[in-house]
Amino acid sequence: MTQLPGVTSYLNTIRTRLNHSPYRSIIKILVILTSSSVFIALSGCLKTFFSFSLYGVTLSYPLLIATFLVIYSVYGLNKITDTKEDQLNAPERSKIISSHLKLFKYTTFSALILSLIIGILHSWKVLLVLIFPLIAGLIYSIKFHPRIPRLKDICGVKSFTVALSWTVGNTFLPVIGHRVDFILMGLAFYFFFIKSFINTVLFDLLDRKGDKQSKTITIPVVMGKSRTIQLLLILNTTLILVIQLALAFKLLPVFIIPLIFCTIYGYLYIFYFSRQENRLEMDILVDGEWILVAFITILLVK
Repeated sequence: MTQLPGVTSYLNTIRTRLNHSPYRSIIKILVILTSSSVFIALSGCLKTFFSFSLYGVTLSYPLLIATFLVIYSVYGLNKITDTKEDQLNAPERSKIISSHLKLFKYTTFSALILSLIIGILHSWKVLLVLIFPLIAGLIYSIKFHPRIPRLKDICGVKSFTVALSWTVGNTFLPVIGHRVDFILMGLAFYFFFIKSFINTVLFDLLDRKGDKQSKTITIPVVMGKSRTIQLLLILNTTLILVIQLALAFKLLPVFIIPLIFCTIYGYLYIFYFSRQENRLEMDILVDGEWILVAFITILLVK
């Protein structure tokens, strides 16, 4: 595997500093934010913000709030139901959730209800997009017939379902009520799907030992670490085609820069986490990508 000594050295320096006071308090805050799903909900909200900018449509703050709430609630429900898996894969997160379970349940269900209210008040199309992750999760988990395996028990379906749930919201929520070029929408769908799929599989790579013990069938469990990394690098490379097509059709002249950034950044964290296995770092660096993208986008539109 290709080494990235500069990147590794830089991140190791940051890790060393954070392990010493007064940075420990920062780590505690980050652990709480990532464990409670607040961080990933913020990341998803900013990802949708980027999508609005990508399409060039008017930003809707209620829809951004609804996005934050539905992501928080969906991931919250997952953490409540998957406590056994978290005890194996993320014991620190499991400990935080179990010690504040009542508060976590209350905020999770409250966020879900509020997101649905926003959807109902906006339109049935918005509501459908917002509840799509819940519908996909039910279909993914339910066994419809004794002779037919659950989708959950088929290799790759977990990653596909999670990526699709993210992509539907990111791609279609901003365009409801607007006329958008279908080619642009198709490129956006593929871009968001591949990014979400890569990230989902990367987290599964971190969880592969616990997934083996719990008999959860994921791509890293079946393919192994080395082949999974190769797959992720190939998928990330296909994003170059999205950039080329956008340029060929003269789409996204300004927002080519964030797309290029996402592609390069994807290579960096795939290479980095092929050698490092740290959940907090992965939460911050991978999910935090869209915080950086949002910042770049704000600079570009000014």
